[in-house]
Amino acid sequence: MSHRKFSDRRGSRWEVRVASRSEWRFEPLPGNPDTPRRVRPPLYTGDDPFELSEQELQSILGNATPDAKTGRGTPGASPFGEVHEPRRKKSPFLDDLADDD
Repeated sequence: MSHRKFSDRRGSRWEVRVASRSEWRFEPLPGNPDTPRRVRPPLYTGDDPFELSEQELQSILGNATPDAKTGRGTPGASPFGEVHEPRRKKSPFLDDLADDD
């Protein structure tokens, strides 16, 4: 399914992406400084944002919550004060076994 593009009431451009039956994501297009948002679509829409008018999409966007930033890629600082260091990679030639702790 393609993604629907529309303008909000301020004129900022957005793209609606259907993530699942219970979640739509609103992604800001280039030139829009807002953060991505997510929302549970109304029951009457089904899973097709093309069935809605721009006014309905603007109303749904107004009820959307900002996406939480999840730093799943790199572990951040531990809230317990512990220091996390990734394990050193071993040489495929096994010539670093003497350095093992």
